[in-house]
Amino acid sequence: PGLDAMRTLNRKFGLMRKSLFLIILVIFCSMMLQPALAQGDVEVGVFEPITTSPGSRIEVPIEIRGVQDLYAFDLEMQFDPAIFDAEDADPNMQGIQTALGTFLDAGLLLFNDVNPETGLVRFAMSQMNPSEGKSGDGILLVLYLTAKTTGESALTVNSITLSDRGGVAIPSSGVEAVVTVAEGVAAVTSTSIPVQDPT
Repeated sequence: PGLDAMRTLNRKFGLMRKSLFLIILVIFCSMMLQPALAQGDVEVGVFEPITTSPGSRIEVPIEIRGVQDLYAFDLEMQFDPAIFDAEDADPNMQGIQTALGTFLDAGLLLFNDVNPETGLVRFAMSQMNPSEGKSGDGILLVLYLTAKTTGESALTVNSITLSDRGGVAIPSSGVEAVVTVAEGVAAVTSTSIPVQDPT
């Protein structure tokens, strides 16, 4: 009987996970179908060029500026894997992840994946009730990279989709920066960027 009960619970949890996935998928699909909000220029990406030396670990803040009532987002960006290795923000999870910044409340996570071979970063999430939409400027994600060799890598936003609480799309554009890796550059000694506990 105990084994049957465990199997029943596992099936129930599996159905719950599938239901949550479908809910967030519907949210992101509705973001593409709803009319855009009338807002100013909302920008997402890395706003400052970064310089570091081979072997150094850097924290790359992926920021948003000028947004109103942000509730969910879906971001895809890329770095050059020939120049950088990606470092995992959550060793307790399989694969390599970015860290969630402090602009949005932790909520329903759909994607958090860094492909070390292609340099492709994908992150998609939504806040959950009772969280309110967030406005202004802040850090969405922090990407951890280690420089392998000298050179330059663009940090390119391939796609970005933003939504308010009602699933209405928020128009936005990506901002591209460049990271330069050069010999003789002083090590970065800045305070670590605050991120949310992955648990």
